[in-house]
Amino acid sequence: MTCTGIGTLRAPRAIALLAALLCTGCTAGAGSTGPGSTGPGNTGAGSAAPPPPAPAPEPLDRIAAALGCSPEVTVDAQEVREGACAVGAQAFRLATFSTARGRAAWLSESRQYGGTYLVGERWVITAPSADALAPARARLGGTLDSAPAHTHGAGAHPVVILTTQVSAPW
Repeated sequence: MTCTGIGTLRAPRAIALLAALLCTGCTAGAGSTGPGSTGPGNTGAGSAAPPPPAPAPEPLDRIAAALGCSPEVTVDAQEVREGACAVGAQAFRLATFSTARGRAAWLSESRQYGGTYLVGERWVITAPSADALAPARARLGGTLDSAPAHTHGAGAHPVVILTTQVSAPW
């Protein structure tokens, strides 16, 4: 007599058990402070000192002063400060960053909305045109950059994402 059903039940259970054990092993050492570990609290020989904290983003006041306005701060976080100000009818968005890498990530995301950017080492000013940024560029330096405006005109097609739930075979 053969029992073909038992062997087929054991394989999926064994795979599930193995996956659970592997996942537990991956996370068990994450907070470890024992010898040779790199977890928090380990001050043993050979462990590297934590990297120094990134500098705080520059206050928006200096950037806004180059435009001739006072900023209204909208975001005041450890890694980015953002705000807005206007000179007459001309509106500006300002952002300062704790790192050049943060600035690059912000620019990468904001390009999808279009606009003109005056980009410094750790700051960005946005405006509708390069002419509007000329006075700030004369005072602060920086590089002019622009991205085409994103429109939803008559030729735009909506994006539809369909998802299907997939059940496990066991």
